[in-house]
Amino acid sequence: MTGARARLTLALLALAAALPGRARADFGASGYVKTLYSYTRSPIDRRVYWLDMSRARLTLDSSAGFSSSVLEGLAPGSALATSDAGKGPRFRVHVDYDHEVRAGSYYQSADHRFFGMPEPASYFDMEQTISTGGSYTWRHLLYRGWVGVESETALLRFGRQRIAWGTGKLWNPVDVLNPYQPTSLERDERRGVDSIYARSAFGNLGQGEAAYALGDRWASSDLLVRMKGHAGRADVSLIGGKVATSTASWMLGSDLSSDLWDGNLHGEWSYTDLKTRTPFWRALIGYEYSFSSSPPVSWLKDVWFVAEYFHNGAGVARPGRYRPQILLSGRDVALARNYGGFGFTKDLHPLLKFELYQLVNIDDGSHFFSPSLSWNAVKNLYLSAGLQRFGGSIVSEYGRLPNIAWAQGQFYF
Repeated sequence: MTGARARLTLALLALAAALPGRARADFGASGYVKTLYSYTRSPIDRRVYWLDMSRARLTLDSSAGFSSSVLEGLAPGSALATSDAGKGPRFRVHVDYDHEVRAGSYYQSADHRFFGMPEPASYFDMEQTISTGGSYTWRHLLYRGWVGVESETALLRFGRQRIAWGTGKLWNPVDVLNPYQPTSLERDERRGVDSIYARSAFGNLGQGEAAYALGDRWASSDLLVRMKGHAGRADVSLIGGKVATSTASWMLGSDLSSDLWDGNLHGEWSYTDLKTRTPFWRALIGYEYSFSSSPPVSWLKDVWFVAEYFHNGAGVARPGRYRPQILLSGRDVALARNYGGFGFTKDLHPLLKFELYQLVNIDDGSHFFSPSLSWNAVKNLYLSAGLQRFGGSIVSEYGRLPNIAWAQGQFYF
């Protein structure tokens, strides 16, 4: 978007950092440096290429209590004015600031000529290219940046933030703001949304949330409410409201999570009417289990697994009708209607972890297979390597994609 919006956002963050200056503030700094190397080939002309992404991220988090004069101005008994622990509300600022360099033969590939470096659109323009050449790009950006007020029972935030809704581990039918792409190379990276977000507790186990995702106009904005409670042994949420696409588009959904056989049964469903196409259902059911350090079978020690079924009513049944370009919007993560997924992790050693993820498109028979190893080589340094194997016919969802071999080094500070 416009540079004016970026400057406004940065100004708000700077102002927020200065506001509680007379109060005793808590400040923390952390981050990481990483390099991710990938080797693959273009699905367009089948030529191989490589890409290296190097990133340095600085995370800053600061909070401070309000002065007594500010507290007196809050409505008596309001969620932000009260605290069970008697600590009172606090002002908080959070920033994840990145410098990122991407380099490689990808910049000479057909993929780059046709697609460039596609990323979902955002309301605030919080990135800037510092330098670019025929085989590299260097940029800096705010991956996250928000200001807020929070107490023991409520919070209010504004800026780029992660709003995590849903109980699924591989897919999230109710998460229309930050849907997770299960084939992503960086599984830990979850893109945020430029929004206003509020949350408040009610009763002993209840919680209410509201999110307004900013858009250029009302048609491209989201305004959603989520109510969460407890029913027997299950946590249950109801979600609904206006979603982006048209001025009258809406969705309604629910999620649940319940303990079952020492594991976790979870599910989600949503019904969406965008007014620009036929309304559709999405649904998920899954089960997650973690074995203890003393399982009945020795090789199951420190094993975690999840299995899920996902129905995507917005998809199509025939590969000839797939529209892969919809995945670039960041709003859709699947092309077909029916999927199965499995995740498995095991600690082979206190310093060595094995991960495996398998996705199957039940409609066209294509599949995604992704094994990897992660080694904690020294304190705070993690070395990882893996393979993304795509299989199926050339016209199928996963079969049309090239395999990717990758290696990564990441140091936390």
